[in-house]
Amino acid sequence: MFFGFVWLMTCIAGGFLTGQVAGASTHLTADISATDTTISVASTAGFPEPGEFIIEGERIVYSGRTATSFVGNVARPLVRGAGDTTAATHSSGEAVRTQESALINNAVDYNLAIISDATGLMAFIQVPVAVFDTLKTFIAAPFGFLGTDLAIITAIWGIMMLGLIVTIFMMMVGGRRV
Repeated sequence: MFFGFVWLMTCIAGGFLTGQVAGASTHLTADISATDTTISVASTAGFPEPGEFIIEGERIVYSGRTATSFVGNVARPLVRGAGDTTAATHSSGEAVRTQESALINNAVDYNLAIISDATGLMAFIQVPVAVFDTLKTFIAAPFGFLGTDLAIITAIWGIMMLGLIVTIFMMMVGGRRV
């Protein structure tokens, strides 16, 4: 419980202090249907990778980007209509923007969207990859916003996570050390 709380607070503070919650915007360069899995835009500069954006109220999460498009792949797809929104058609020229008020960093938000929205045959690949990436974010907490003066906190967190992993492993194999 303690580790979860510290991780969540670190993600929130890290997101605010490193500017991950700042808004970025662009516009569509082509019409898109409700099923398109590649979104062509004027520029993806300023958008995090992975991340999410909004077009006319539709939330879309993506795992990768090129200079002019947002993409996904089999294991980490682009998800249309994430959360409680609905995938829809959009016309060229529509505004594409990040969600300015997101508190948890974009990588965690993407993974949570994949876990909650995964359906179909590929869910058996997508969900474990997203769970693994979320756990990886938990173990390697985003302490970069602290700067080099407080780098020791990253080392302490790493040692604590290593101890937690060893403890969980020992519990799973049934080994008891006295």
